[in-house]
Amino acid sequence: MSSAGSSIAVSRETGRAAFAAQFDVSSETLAQFDRYAALLDDWQTRMNLVGAATLPEIWTRHFADSAQLVSLAGPGAWLDIGAGAGFPGLVAALFGAGPVHLVESTAKKARFLETVAEELALTQVSVHSARVEAMPAFPVATITARACAPLTRLFEWGSRFAQTDTVWLLLKGSSVDDELADARRSFAFHVKQVASVSDPRGRIVVATDVRRRR
Repeated sequence: MSSAGSSIAVSRETGRAAFAAQFDVSSETLAQFDRYAALLDDWQTRMNLVGAATLPEIWTRHFADSAQLVSLAGPGAWLDIGAGAGFPGLVAALFGAGPVHLVESTAKKARFLETVAEELALTQVSVHSARVEAMPAFPVATITARACAPLTRLFEWGSRFAQTDTVWLLLKGSSVDDELADARRSFAFHVKQVASVSDPRGRIVVATDVRRRR
């Protein structure tokens, strides 16, 4: 193994141990995450699922970024908009959340999500290869999105699925305050920001009672 490959292996093993300890992951679930990571590595050679430079940090960046949402979610169905490589929806499903609806309009990415869900026996996961704005609406308890779209657009897309007590968990970066100000022009909502455990610049927007202004 090259020195670069060895460094990646060490980084991953360290991240894996930290992730397991931080989120109290059982050995059985950790084995499922190992398989998820292997599938992501394999499919990444054929399509761009995540930034290639972030693969060595899959445990501390992608898995942890997603797992931190589980304790903030409401009980019941999840809608993950722009699910991509499965973050955060597939990770939440591995922690027992569900049913989980993964919405991904890119057919190749949707096939990846279906493959992971099938191989990991995540029977509570449904993959929707469609644009969320074209889907029939159904009520959900939690709406999530990561690196998908500005808050205003997410509220526009997801509001048809939301109830008064639906919890929106939206992973955002340093522009979050500007996005919130823009969203308030079209929507009223209650919101708090939670610091991300995986990125010191990141914030989780926790919004409830999202409704369009009249």
